[in-house]
Amino acid sequence: MSRWDKAEVTGGNMPIYIGEPSGSGPHPVIILTFHRGGMDSFTIESADRLGSVGFLTLAPDFYHRHKNLEAEDAVKFRSDKEVIIDIKATVKFARSLMGADISRMAIMGHCMGGRTAFLGACALPEIFKLCIPFYSGGVFSSWGDGSSVFDQFSKLNCDVYGFYGNDDKNPSPEDVDRFDARLTELGVTHKFFRYDGAGHAFQNTLSKENFRLSQSEDAWKKVLQILTKKFMI
Repeated sequence: MSRWDKAEVTGGNMPIYIGEPSGSGPHPVIILTFHRGGMDSFTIESADRLGSVGFLTLAPDFYHRHKNLEAEDAVKFRSDKEVIIDIKATVKFARSLMGADISRMAIMGHCMGGRTAFLGACALPEIFKLCIPFYSGGVFSSWGDGSSVFDQFSKLNCDVYGFYGNDDKNPSPEDVDRFDARLTELGVTHKFFRYDGAGHAFQNTLSKENFRLSQSEDAWKKVLQILTKKFMI
């Protein structure tokens, strides 16, 4: 069963979509960080898909401070500082859920959400046991003051499994090579899955131009294998 709820955040409440597994749990927790399109049907369907196979999935609405704006306008106000506040609020919310096992928590996201997944794993290294970024563009920049996400990789304390299209421009294959080299240098356990014939947003079912069924389903299969093995479900 899936549902909406709210988490307390400074200055108000943040909507959270919950992909809820059956049974009382305790269940591993995934924070699903949305793509540029925000809380659209792709994000909701992804949360439902993860929830249906046993992972309590929380998708926070990072655009909540600009709820009167469409996603394409709200995205202009992105802030690393506020995103980290919202991720911390989501973790706190997860602690309040009876069926949540906080000791088994991952962060996963697509597009800018892949970048956000990296950011959250760097900001809360004591919390996340897995980071799963999909085509994480913008990693070499910051939203606001502070270091780029790439420059924060040294804070990572979890395994990283990334999914990328070889036809992507942001991140390009060369960018992914840089991610790989830096994580190797830092001794971070990681693996990147790279797909020929796919570019950015290859999992986004809302994009007829970018969606690639075969590559998307292979990536989903691998994600579920990784999560199941890590969290022993």
